[in-house]
Amino acid sequence: MKTTILVGAVAASAALAIAMTGNAGAGLKPGERVTPFHPSHVVGPLAGTSNCFPCTFQQRPQVQVWVNGDSAENVLAIEGNLQKAMEANKKAEFKALVVFVAPKAKHAALAKEIKAGAEKNGTTSIGIALIDPSDEAIEAYKISTSKDVKNTVYVYKDWEVKNTMINLKADAKGLASLNAAIGTIVK
Repeated sequence: MKTTILVGAVAASAALAIAMTGNAGAGLKPGERVTPFHPSHVVGPLAGTSNCFPCTFQQRPQVQVWVNGDSAENVLAIEGNLQKAMEANKKAEFKALVVFVAPKAKHAALAKEIKAGAEKNGTTSIGIALIDPSDEAIEAYKISTSKDVKNTVYVYKDWEVKNTMINLKADAKGLASLNAAIGTIVK
């Protein structure tokens, strides 16, 4: 009987550990704060630097989209939407950053693809950067590198997260929810 209980407890613990590696608990929650980090900027106002995006733009309304294996089509649609949002909210000085999570060994090749995509898509004003999965910012920003978490979106102002979206789909409904969240921080 004791063996059966012990085996059951071990199985339950293993199931819990597996469940926690998914997207459960992924991402900073509203009210939490973004922190400084230093990605390799490829496109946008900080291109060619590793300057901290939130540090540079301080209290301004901002969005960060962390990409971990999302489709190019979805990312380009999100980027296009953010470009339009930046143009529409110039007076509020709204800023946007897309951060691709990729091994450092792939950064050079990926940077070329990103630059070409941004030029073709007309999204060269938004920040687009690369970061290694082992960077401490992954943990600080609670970015899940699980295959089922394709992107994590933070909408924030004054360093405080107002809205978090996991696996944002760039369809009409998803972009409308992103735009509504942006609307709350550009007032």
